[in-house]
Amino acid sequence: LPASSGYVALPTASVISGSFDGGMKRYDRAGSSGDCQGQTETGEEDAVFILASGATISNVIIGSAQAEGIHCRGPCTLKNIWWADVCEDAATFKQTGSGDVSYIIGQSLG
Repeated sequence: LPASSGYVALPTASVISGSFDGGMKRYDRAGSSGDCQGQTETGEEDAVFILASGATISNVIIGSAQAEGIHCRGPCTLKNIWWADVCEDAATFKQTGSGDVSYIIGQSLG
C-alpha cells in the first residue's frame, strides 16, 4: 500500500456524485454499522463510498474496518484506489443499462 496522508472514519457511507479526490487518505467505517462483520452479507448502506451513476473516485485507500468498500449505482470510474484488506466486498457495480461500462484505472489493488 502507498503511504496514507491521513485518516477518516466515516459514520455513514459517503455518497459521491461527480468527482471526488480522496488525497490518498485512508477511509473506513470503524466503530459504525459499516465496520467489518466477517463474511456476513451486508448491503449498500454499509459501504464506505456510494457512487452515483457517472461518478469518479480517485486517490483513496480503503481501510480494513469496512464491510463494503465501494458501491456504484451505475457506470463509475475507480482511479488509483487501494484496499488495505477486503472484508465482504471490495467493490460492487450495479449497472443500470446494457451499454453501461465502469472503469478501474491505476493501482486499484489491495
